[in-house]
Amino acid sequence: MINFKLIGMKLGEGLKHLQLREIDKIAKAIFDFSAKSHPNSGISNLQSQHIYNWVLTLGEQSYEEERKEQLLQDFINELTPEGSPLRKLQRETAKLPEFDFWDVIHKSIVVVAKQKFEDGYYADSVESAFKEINTLVKEIVRDKTGEELDGAKLMFTAFSPNNPIILLADLFTQTGKDIQEGYMHIFAGAMRGIRNPKAHENITIDIKRATHFIFLASLLICKLDEAT
Repeated sequence: MINFKLIGMKLGEGLKHLQLREIDKIAKAIFDFSAKSHPNSGISNLQSQHIYNWVLTLGEQSYEEERKEQLLQDFINELTPEGSPLRKLQRETAKLPEFDFWDVIHKSIVVVAKQKFEDGYYADSVESAFKEINTLVKEIVRDKTGEELDGAKLMFTAFSPNNPIILLADLFTQTGKDIQEGYMHIFAGAMRGIRNPKAHENITIDIKRATHFIFLASLLICKLDEAT
């Protein structure tokens, strides 16, 4: 199975010095279709994006897999000098499945954040993810105590190792106490350092940082699922 996205990104990054005219000349001599646009916010170079467009458009064709492999290799060979490590891209990526990080993200985060992320609204996506955590914890605390709390104060109250409303570990052991207190600070810090700044100001977050934040949000909700 050809991982067109990964090959397109690696090939584009390795050949970002090429001229657009040169890329198109080679592509049109090999392919019998025109390149379609496949915007990828992780690609900042115009030439890299152009190569990525050609590779992904090839992947969309209704050819047999064998023909796609051959056409892709022909394209790579014509773009690269003999001996270039880029000529081994197909072989090197053959065993690597195409990875969509949303497959490992908690479903609650996927529901509120994925579409915004994929539309390029990374800061809004992150804000939605941490608002979801705040909402879930708030509902548990309200149901158990009747208190209406929010943000860091909510987290310190909910996960306090002295009198926890949401129990994350065995408090009869030192390890359990450390886990309870540690996650209390992570939950509270996430509200104060990640959710609040975006909610109060128009902050820009790039795709890499947003991905890190989404993973953190998913980890916290997974930990919440384990709570007693």
